[in-house]
Amino acid sequence: MEKSLSGKKVLITGASSGIGQAMALLFAREGADLVLVARRAEELSKTRDQCCCLGVRVLDIPADITDAGQVRRMAEESLAAFETIDILVNNAGCGKYGPFLSISIEEWDRMWSVNVRGMVLVTQAVLPSMIKARKGHLLNISSIHGIHTSANASAYCATKFAVTGLTEALSKELWKHGIKVSVLCPGGVLTPFLGIPSEQKNQEFLEPEEVAQVALNIVTSPGKALVTRVMLTPKTRPFFVQEIP
Repeated sequence: MEKSLSGKKVLITGASSGIGQAMALLFAREGADLVLVARRAEELSKTRDQCCCLGVRVLDIPADITDAGQVRRMAEESLAAFETIDILVNNAGCGKYGPFLSISIEEWDRMWSVNVRGMVLVTQAVLPSMIKARKGHLLNISSIHGIHTSANASAYCATKFAVTGLTEALSKELWKHGIKVSVLCPGGVLTPFLGIPSEQKNQEFLEPEEVAQVALNIVTSPGKALVTRVMLTPKTRPFFVQEIP
């Protein structure tokens, strides 16, 4: 039986742990060749080794996605190795919760730099090859806080609303190039995000593997929607899909 991603080349940022790592392992099991990107080289190499054991080609590139030079080098290495990127998953992110007046401008800058600037830099670096090929799929990982606001999350909400808005705007720009655009907005996930160990979080939160499975469903969907927006919440587990034609 043919695997759902056989022959596909997938680039995932934030692939050293959490949702990114879960996606890397699942996509590898489905036959995808991978480019894995993250800042932490040692953790990233462990993810690479696990994926390689599944019989696919894997390129791990330690890089800070907020640095334009490192992103440019990452894209060049990726395309030199695989010639094309069929699916780009912008997953890397960071967050800090707290009352509005307690979040320093440095913390605001860090969240904007990773969650928005980093996504823009990576997309700008990879997108020209997709446009040239007239095919591709761009999947941005936003958050439930990119659709609904919450007290004590103003800075994080602002960045994730930006991700959701940018994704939907890009979909209207890129459809004519044959590129599909999607945004996935998970609720709470059992990862060390925000510096909180998984075991200290609400155990009704989503497992990273559940989010990865939904991501796989999105990128393998035959639909031709202009944009697919998926909201995944811990309480309901079944996810809500809105396709905007």
